Amino acid sequence: MADSSSSKKVQRAARTSAASKSTRERRELGFPLALVAVVILGVALVAFARASRSPAEPPRVGNDHWHSAYGIYDCDRFLPAFTSAADPDGIHSHQDGVVHIHPWNSSASGDQARMDVFFEAMGARVTDDEISGPGIGVLEAGSDCNGEPTVIRVVRFNQVDPDPETFAEGEAIDELTPLYEPADVYTDDFGDVRLLNDLEAFTIARVPADAEIPPPPEDRLQTALGASAGNLISAGPETDLDPTDTAPEE
Repeated sequence: MADSSSSKKVQRAARTSAASKSTRERRELGFPLALVAVVILGVALVAFARASRSPAEPPRVGNDHWHSAYGIYDCDRFLPAFTSAADPDGIHSHQDGVVHIHPWNSSASGDQARMDVFFEAMGARVTDDEISGPGIGVLEAGSDCNGEPTVIRVVRFNQVDPDPETFAEGEAIDELTPLYEPADVYTDDFGDVRLLNDLEAFTIARVPADAEIPPPPEDRLQTALGASAGNLISAGPETDLDPTDTAPEE
């Protein structure tokens, strides 16, 4: 009996040892397999992200350089341009009545290229209540314009192609103003107005609510065109602006 009992104990010990060894082997094999699975999953996710990622939206950092004429219109006249030349993010002006748009960083590119970036660089404030900034002082909404109370508005103007019946192909265009038509009129949230294309134009106005708001002055439209690649032939003056502005030093 003793021999039989001892034999059973030996068999049980052998089975336990074999089971333990098998478990260790499975654990040792499972760890590298888990690592391989994680790596494969990571590669698949990166590939999916690259495949589904949309191209960067313009204006793009280091790719796009746009110019948009702008003007501050008070009642019935245009005021001087903002005098600031600060450029923290690549949306700025050279005191020339033109918004120069070439983002330095993602906070001013794509759908973040907005008027509030320009206003901040100019030290300007444009709200429902006022237009203010260096060079123009403070224009408060509600004040009279020829006996009528005023409101603050921002108008986006888009450039249209010349009428082929009016301008022969290759003919110089002496006046750009007739080629700008109002596209959008904004009554609030002016800082959220996006900068969408090269050679747009903007008028920031304090006027009676039903007043017609003109595009920026001709000389500013010409300056924007001269600073940009352009798609029109202009007989306007050449500009000495450098279209290859470089990012400010850190």
